[in-house]
Amino acid sequence: MQIKIINTEQLSNLYKNYLVYDFPESELKPLAMIKTYMEHGIYTIYGLYEEEELLAYAMFVNNKESEFALLDYFASNRKYRSKGYGSTLLQMLKENDTVSKGYIIEVESLRTAKDEEERVIRERRIAFYEKNGLRKTAIRACVYGVEFDILYLPLCVEAEDSCLYEELKALYLLMFGEEKYREQTTVQLL
Repeated sequence: MQIKIINTEQLSNLYKNYLVYDFPESELKPLAMIKTYMEHGIYTIYGLYEEEELLAYAMFVNNKESEFALLDYFASNRKYRSKGYGSTLLQMLKENDTVSKGYIIEVESLRTAKDEEERVIRERRIAFYEKNGLRKTAIRACVYGVEFDILYLPLCVEAEDSCLYEELKALYLLMFGEEKYREQTTVQLL
């Protein structure tokens, strides 16, 4: 298995054959927006491959100035779910990412689950991340009406929550620009 960086040409295939199936429509950024992020150098996509077969992928918004990254999308290929490829990708990224200080990760809040089934799915997602070395922070964010709890995976810096709070705000500003950031996001340090 190896990690490959997915470029803008490969992004269309990833988007049409994976993202649209792996995430609800309400959570998907337009393909053109992701391409623009990549062209501006603030977005990196990693794929875990066995030969030419995509097993899992991770998509990050990168703040080059501070070297923190926000995990934007993360999924395993539908054909290979529950086979450990998501954990393998995270572990390989932890071992091989020499650029990022750490990964900030949004998980949908347990408080806003619409029913028990959704709550269980969210609990499993959090447990997966904790099993892979992430820690809960005292940060909560609301982005376009979706409430997130924030987790953190240190790579070379064990940052305090107050630092991560500022980093998350900076990453959202990079993604959305000042006007949409003010209109569509709130970040709280609890």
